[in-house]
Amino acid sequence: MRSRATFFLILAVPLLAKTYSVDGIVVAVDAAARTMLVSHREIAHYMPAMLMEFGAENEAELAALHPGARIAFELAVTKGRSVARHIRPTGAPDVALPAPAEKLAIGSALPEFQLTDQHGRTLRAADLRGKVVAIDFIFTRCPLPDVCPRLSANFAMLQRHFRDRAGDGLLLLSVTVDPEFDTPSVLAEYARRWAAGSLWRFLTGDVAPLAAALGEIYWAGEGSIGHNSTTSIIGRDGRLAAQVEGSNYRPDQLVHLIARQLENQP
Repeated sequence: MRSRATFFLILAVPLLAKTYSVDGIVVAVDAAARTMLVSHREIAHYMPAMLMEFGAENEAELAALHPGARIAFELAVTKGRSVARHIRPTGAPDVALPAPAEKLAIGSALPEFQLTDQHGRTLRAADLRGKVVAIDFIFTRCPLPDVCPRLSANFAMLQRHFRDRAGDGLLLLSVTVDPEFDTPSVLAEYARRWAAGSLWRFLTGDVAPLAAALGEIYWAGEGSIGHNSTTSIIGRDGRLAAQVEGSNYRPDQLVHLIARQLENQP
């Protein structure tokens, strides 16, 4: 009996989460998605200071939060998931946050932009006309398994799902929110990691105008990186057709949104 108990204990060890202490400032709260956007200090032995979306284990703890509140919590990380536990205000004074940029309404046209892909090619808003485009925001150094890696896994799934419709004008765009580090060569290596084909381009450069238009909060604080995981679908007319917030959406949601737009011929 003892050896059997030991066997189960050994099996359970890999499932145990690593836990880190985090403190930061609340930027936004999404009670429906049970998430909070936090500008946090460096998490020792895990990740640098940045702006990051965290899922809360206990949604009741989000009720006491508001933008500008200083909080502390424990971040539990397993191989495929991370969760914020024991979220509590620190009692320190709130921080006055800048007003968020005005984002596009559904049906609005994308603003002009000029970005560079992983092959060094330029992409502008005008190049998207006549195409159905899915746009998400990632960065290659993102350490949370259920944020950038999940977003990229979802785009990899989309690439496989629509591989037989490459001629229909579908384009997947992953825009970095860490452009100083994520140069074209860094993005090219990241693209190889995900077996990205011609449908999927990774963009860097002056990403702030496009990020602001699509509601991607770009935090300008020292050592922070904007990343609130907004995925947008652009129709063939160059206008915003739909948006999905966060990284915990069901992948089939994007499949249905894209398929609907692909039926609209130019």
